[in-house]
Amino acid sequence: MEHLKTKAIITLTLISLACCVFANTNPVVTNLDVSQREDGKLEISFDLEDEQDDLLSVAIEISDNNGRTYDVPIGLNSLTGDVGNGIEAGKAKRIVWDAIKDQPNVNSASYRVRITVAELPEGMVLIPVRRFTMGDVDGDLDQQPEREIELDPFFIDKYEVTNLEFARFLNDIGRITDQDDNLLIDLADKDVQIVWFGGMYRVADGYLNHPVVEVTWFGANAYAEWSGKRLPTEAEWEKAARGYDSRTYPWGEGIDWLQANYNKHRGEAEPVNEYSSGQSPYRIYNMAGNVAEWVADIYDANFYSSATAKNPVNASPESESSIKRVVRGGSWYSHQNELRCAARSQLIPTESQFSIGFRCAMSITIN
Repeated sequence: MEHLKTKAIITLTLISLACCVFANTNPVVTNLDVSQREDGKLEISFDLEDEQDDLLSVAIEISDNNGRTYDVPIGLNSLTGDVGNGIEAGKAKRIVWDAIKDQPNVNSASYRVRITVAELPEGMVLIPVRRFTMGDVDGDLDQQPEREIELDPFFIDKYEVTNLEFARFLNDIGRITDQDDNLLIDLADKDVQIVWFGGMYRVADGYLNHPVVEVTWFGANAYAEWSGKRLPTEAEWEKAARGYDSRTYPWGEGIDWLQANYNKHRGEAEPVNEYSSGQSPYRIYNMAGNVAEWVADIYDANFYSSATAKNPVNASPESESSIKRVVRGGSWYSHQNELRCAARSQLIPTESQFSIGFRCAMSITIN
């Protein structure tokens, strides 16, 4: 029976291609071809050219409706070959998709394959898929309704920003306030892990690779701009956390101590590269737990019902200090319900807490 399903699962017809351009360079995919192997898996072959000869990020998207949408679910371990981060340019690149694993009930379909290629900023992950389900019908009222949203592709940090990275930023700008005198990080708080000592901002022993905490929204935003990035919108953040489907947590359903740092279990945040079993579908760490994360948006309880269907964001001039900003992801201090992909909280941007940090995002231009 399995043999018959393997032979009949897919009929390939059309192939389309999209390439991303980043940093004024132009990675190009040519000679794209897709074939079905005897074991039912799809083999995607192509040549990959890049004038700068940098390591690239390669992602694929699958359409089963003749290219109207590219949202066929692709499992975390269903792709092998020249896909993901750190791919070298060259001839005869190959990606294999285990289509039967992800689409076991499909008897026949016309698939399109789209490849997205971009030069990858260090420490970031490419999020290529444009459509996803935002919101949670079982969540709080400010997480409803559940509806389809379209996003442009973007990059997001694989890890939360660390104390070491934030200390480098402070040492470069030489102050802990921005140009409008907004505090960036509260060095007077007992829980902060960055100190002023010997004429420099230094990280307390043992906390170099821990996420920075006691940072305000203004601090997170200033760091993002200094690093050539930006804060993610909450729609982008939610997409990076939940992937293709309406999963409850970044890793799927259910929760345990191996997947996330939450509910005061460890008593503080852990290093940013811990909890590998809790990665999101894009292999991003700690989208749930560890520290909650500032995002770009102003908080609006009705945003999920009023937001535009494409690239939604609720933003205003950055100088506004009394309007609450959105915080996502829950922390080591949070109950498990606050770790749900659609869970939202808010805080005045001048405030900071021992359980709040951030990660950055970056836009990319589609060619």
